[in-house]
Amino acid sequence: MADVFTDLQTETDALTALAERHGYGPGPDTTAHFARLTSTARLVRLSTENPAAFGVTPQISYDTLDEAILTWLIEQRKANALLASAPPDLELPWSDGPLRPSVLAAAALTELFACGQDIADTLGVRPRRGDEIGHVAYYGVRSRDRAYRRHRLTPPGPFRFELRAPSGTVWEFGPEEAGDRVTGPAEDFCLLVTNRRHVEDLALTFTGEHTAEWLELLER
Repeated sequence: MADVFTDLQTETDALTALAERHGYGPGPDTTAHFARLTSTARLVRLSTENPAAFGVTPQISYDTLDEAILTWLIEQRKANALLASAPPDLELPWSDGPLRPSVLAAAALTELFACGQDIADTLGVRPRRGDEIGHVAYYGVRSRDRAYRRHRLTPPGPFRFELRAPSGTVWEFGPEEAGDRVTGPAEDFCLLVTNRRHVEDLALTFTGEHTAEWLELLER
């Protein structure tokens, strides 16, 4: 995987290009997706620029799709630049607890992936997927325990994840000897952990007694 900050900008550019090519599709839904992305980008900016104000983001709505895209792009580029220039060990406030800039960039990439998929689905097109999604996969693996804690359950031991990148590279996370394993295309894994597709529609394989429980928690 390349540098997360570079990949965040690459995905920003890819979504911008998608909007420019297909931006005059079903307006209201697409506009709402860009409004959500703008809210996330503003939260990232506040986290790095003014942590005391983090979380105070008003509901955003726009009259036109062009306005929504332009506002999002301005906010996203500011957020990307701030993350890339932040001290690497700085702890930044976020909804899941403090995160280092690189991890927050992965969280921002995850939101871009999820909303980008929503926008592509609304427009009826397939989004471009490159190895930039490796950071989304990483964040999904890192967030595994959140599903358990959200339901006040104790997470089991670590899983093994073997995920095939768009380039064909296999990304490996977790101990090789783990009995609970998730394997398959990285894009499918990202669609699963962002709740954009049901597991039945994905080419993922799950082994071990705890993976079934994890899947159930994800889809609750």
